[in-house]
Amino acid sequence: MALRVRRYRRWLAPPLALVLFSTLEPCSFEGELLDDLTTCAGVVLSAVGQWWRLWAWGSNAVVNQSGIRDRGPYALMRHPLYAGNFLILLGLTVTFNNPWAYPLLLFPFAYLYHLITRVDEQRMNAHFGADYQAYAEKNMSRLVPHFKELKVAVSTTAPFNWLYAWRKEYNSLCAVMAGVASLAIYRGALHYGWEQTWHESRAWLLVIGLCGVLAIVLNLKRYIGQKMNQASLQLSPGATPENALAIQDLGDKKTISP
Repeated sequence: MALRVRRYRRWLAPPLALVLFSTLEPCSFEGELLDDLTTCAGVVLSAVGQWWRLWAWGSNAVVNQSGIRDRGPYALMRHPLYAGNFLILLGLTVTFNNPWAYPLLLFPFAYLYHLITRVDEQRMNAHFGADYQAYAEKNMSRLVPHFKELKVAVSTTAPFNWLYAWRKEYNSLCAVMAGVASLAIYRGALHYGWEQTWHESRAWLLVIGLCGVLAIVLNLKRYIGQKMNQASLQLSPGATPENALAIQDLGDKKTISP
């Protein structure tokens, strides 16, 4: 079961979140100020989660000789990418602002990540052996930061590869921004009406549109680039399908990527 959960982990969150957010209604406080503060809190949490993921990728563009990511936030916890996901989900839940959404959404995903991290660590132990065991013993926490190692995390962040982090995270970044904007529009229109919130909603709609266009353009560019690389490789002397696959998966050969 855990293996299947990990395999389809990227497809589990959107339908569950969509069902809950479409079934439940966001709650409103007695006043726009508290509603705005709640939205801001959700945006900040999601932004921190997204930054955590960017930090994890950018500081580990080049791994050590053992092939284990141990720089940046990997010095604080063993699974910073999943921790970033959970913070993003928490931020979206706070933005939605329904008390039932917290247990119905966060608890299942906490258990989901518990299963996934166990599978990941079994694979890492099988792949890296004693090197990963030594890393795990040094960094005992899976998803909660061990801030005693904060100095190590900061000092190992450089060199930070912004381009690598951006390539890894632009889809997630666009999705998070569009998700927060959509929830903010929905909550405002539901409680205050379109006419009263239209001015604010236009700004959010602009964010959604820009995120959509950016995601389409960047994914199209990536697709064209991959096709061109495959075509050039096929024209190279001695090229084989195995060579193409090796080049395409070069970034994942050194580590088992969440």
